[in-house]
Amino acid sequence: MTVTLRNVDIPDFGLPVERPAIPAATYETRCARAINKSGADWLVVYADREHAANIAFLTGFEPRFEEALLLLGKAGQRIIV
Repeated sequence: MTVTLRNVDIPDFGLPVERPAIPAATYETRCARAINKSGADWLVVYADREHAANIAFLTGFEPRFEEALLLLGKAGQRIIV
């Protein structure tokens, strides 16, 4: 087997015309699934600047400077602190 290294051109994908948007209903579905899967009355999700993926996935919100909590209630309550 012979391996050969060669230069290749990077494809020009262009710039995006618009920013992709995730519908609010998608976030609502994600929150509902999370609280239902937990089996709890309330689900608390912690985030800070370095650990924001869970809140971002559930709400689209990313804390920039301080910590944040997302409280999900079984009856549909949604609170960000």
